[in-house]
Amino acid sequence: PESLQLLPLFCLSLRKSRMLRHSLPKGVTSAKPFPTADERAYHTFYGRMVSPNMSLQCVHPHLFQVSGLRTRDGDWITPPVLQENKFDEANVIAASMRPVCQLPKTMNPSIACLDESGMYILDDRFSFYLFIGRDVPDEKWQDLLSVGGVGSSRIRGSSVPTGGLSLANTESAHKLRSVIHQLRMLNSPNETLGLTARNTYAPLILVFVGRGSVFEEEMDSLLVDDPDSHERSYVDFLCDIHRSVREKW
Repeated sequence: PESLQLLPLFCLSLRKSRMLRHSLPKGVTSAKPFPTADERAYHTFYGRMVSPNMSLQCVHPHLFQVSGLRTRDGDWITPPVLQENKFDEANVIAASMRPVCQLPKTMNPSIACLDESGMYILDDRFSFYLFIGRDVPDEKWQDLLSVGGVGSSRIRGSSVPTGGLSLANTESAHKLRSVIHQLRMLNSPNETLGLTARNTYAPLILVFVGRGSVFEEEMDSLLVDDPDSHERSYVDFLCDIHRSVREKW
């Protein structure tokens, strides 16, 4: 039925989440576990408190393309006025008039959707991962990021920022800042809802692909539409469910 179309996606994403996923790849006995016991306990604790309407978003991350933004992406737009004869409550009308930020193009959380020459934001409701492909020119990511403190280091022949990280004072960075602010409010005009639904103030984590980023493997594990050593891809999982349903009926 239509009301249960997202149930297979939720089940597979939950099995791949840090609450239930295996800490070590299949066949590996000596490696750094991911998630650690503390991380698993933290996500399990938060998972017990999450509301039903937020449950899927907490196990199936959102992926947004921030390179090649459309014209209105990152701009604040005031919704049209609601007709007062349709809604009697004043707070509904007031909420509809609050500006909202137009979000960038969304993509499936899969490695197949990532271009090595592109930049993306992955939102898993706990952190924002700013993904910068290995083929992105330095001037492109420097248009978004302002790096202070130590400066940069050379890793595998490339310059990687170190020290304090913040968004630059450019038009592209201002748009990205607006997008992140809107996501922190969970796409809602009600800021209180966003503060209540998110368990913490999600930090912005930089992921440089192929340049020694310590968060690259962590972000890869959040691409839940892809297979891992213990679970299948979403397409294969869905095909197996359909096959089982046909065999049963």
